[in-house]
Amino acid sequence: MKRRVFFSAFLSMLIVLSMVASTFAEPWKFGIISDTQWTTTDPAHQNPNTIPASIIKQVNQQFININNSTHDLKFVIAMGDQVDVGTQANDYVRALYSQDLYNAGIGFYPMRGNHEAAYGTYLTSDQDFWHAYPQIGFTPANAGMNNMTPSDITTALITDPLVLTNNPPAAFSGSAFQVGSNFSYPTTANTTNSSVSYAFQYDNATFMLLDQFKSYDYYTSHIIPEQQDWITNTLSGRPANTHAFAFTHKNILGGNHKDNMFGGPANGSDPGDGYGIAPGTPIPTETSFTVGDKQFAENTFLELLQTNKVKYMISGHDHHHYNSVVTSPDQQSKVHQLICASDSSKFYNPGLPVSPNDTPVEQDLQRLGYYIFTVDGPRVTIEYYADNHGSWQSDSNYPYGSIDLVNYPLRTTPTLTFVKRSTTGYSLNGKEQLVARGASYAMTDDTTVAATMESGFIGTSMAILSGTNGSMAATNYGKPTSKAVNTGWAAKTADTISDVLFLWGMTDLGATSTDKYVLSMSYDPSVVVNTEMINEGYIVAVDTKDANGNWVKAVDMNVGGGKKFVLGPWNKVYPLGTYGVDPKTKTAWAVINTTGSGQFAVVENH
Repeated sequence: MKRRVFFSAFLSMLIVLSMVASTFAEPWKFGIISDTQWTTTDPAHQNPNTIPASIIKQVNQQFININNSTHDLKFVIAMGDQVDVGTQANDYVRALYSQDLYNAGIGFYPMRGNHEAAYGTYLTSDQDFWHAYPQIGFTPANAGMNNMTPSDITTALITDPLVLTNNPPAAFSGSAFQVGSNFSYPTTANTTNSSVSYAFQYDNATFMLLDQFKSYDYYTSHIIPEQQDWITNTLSGRPANTHAFAFTHKNILGGNHKDNMFGGPANGSDPGDGYGIAPGTPIPTETSFTVGDKQFAENTFLELLQTNKVKYMISGHDHHHYNSVVTSPDQQSKVHQLICASDSSKFYNPGLPVSPNDTPVEQDLQRLGYYIFTVDGPRVTIEYYADNHGSWQSDSNYPYGSIDLVNYPLRTTPTLTFVKRSTTGYSLNGKEQLVARGASYAMTDDTTVAATMESGFIGTSMAILSGTNGSMAATNYGKPTSKAVNTGWAAKTADTISDVLFLWGMTDLGATSTDKYVLSMSYDPSVVVNTEMINEGYIVAVDTKDANGNWVKAVDMNVGGGKKFVLGPWNKVYPLGTYGVDPKTKTAWAVINTTGSGQFAVVENH
């Protein structure tokens, strides 16, 4: 009887990392590839038609490997500037280098960048885009149908015949397959202005790919306001408690490029949002368009994203990895911008001026990269992968970026080794706290919101009791980064006596440990903890799953420190590795410098 009491009442209090399936749907993934441009000589004869096919195929293989392993990577989004020189032949050849994804059952959803749209007299790129990618739905019957590259798009368009020996596109295989539904389009922008904006739904998410370009002024055009009604209806009309992801080629606030999705800068002191510049200042090359007009467009758009719980505005164009929080010029709205690392032979270094309305979270320069988004019910985890070489420089043949004839110009692509550089995320049922350098991590959250979205929650609260952002990370122009700490929740499982906490944003880019912090979580108040049970060997620990899926103490995952169990409340004198349970407050706690997989719960375990 005593043994049964132990197991039914309390075996141990553990803050653990656990993999918990969403009650919304099974987790699924999508990938991002950005700015696939080849700008240099090609001595290896692998990169035709200004396309870095040698890089594309290696990145595509990463997506295929993930799907072969997990069987849940559904499609890849391409962030524009798929070619360096926009022509019909180049755009069509780029479509051929998506075939390996189609053959693996992975969909492909591209957008145009300024390089597809802005070259000379090439004014039919919108028509060519609809033709090369039937899945984006110019013909409604084809919307969402992948692996339907038209028969007139062939390898005969490849300008270098040696590529057909050294690095040909994959041969067609299989049949057409459906990915996504409910495709929609901004009729006026697409028909009148030759834009290529579209949106679709997949599972519990809406994807909105915004094309800001119009004929004939492709490069500096910014027709987001003309699409505002469609954007509003697309975001506000989606099912409740679902995600929305917004994409555009140009940034909200770029690091190197000060032109953005709302137009060009007013002058050399304009960081992109007109900060510090008189509203009446005209924007060069524009007709009756001022800094004030541009700021109004940005205020309207960011308010729309915030109101509709669009957490990230995702872009390319700037050829480096950058995660930041952008505040609108009127200070009323905020959104994360994710500028995606490129898969190109050119690289940009950000520089001044920068707006105080941009709060940097992560910056990574001169690497080739890609992204994996995992959607798990209300939770989204974002993994950024990049090559382990780094320090790439733009080739001397290209007049922009950091020209360096000594340090690794990318002329012939090596076999790339990709490593995970960061993991971040958010949840529709959690909260975010920006923590500046030197500021406290102290925060609280509970499952009140989560319980309105999913069933099965018993009611759990979390607190970071102690810890300071001691990071010295900064941008290349010297601005300190902040930590964007996000929480999320999943309902308890049969193995836990609390709901499950998700925690993102504690780790510096490329780091293996966090600052020391104290995490506390409440547990089921019906569970009884007493000294007799502890003396019987039922200890309290912070656990995580190891590589084999076995539970191990999270303090074992700390970098440095010892291990010590305490029955009672946390005390500020306790060093790294101390862990315990406080029966009076029904909380378990641990002093750690790890987030493991980022998931924590209180469970019973001997």
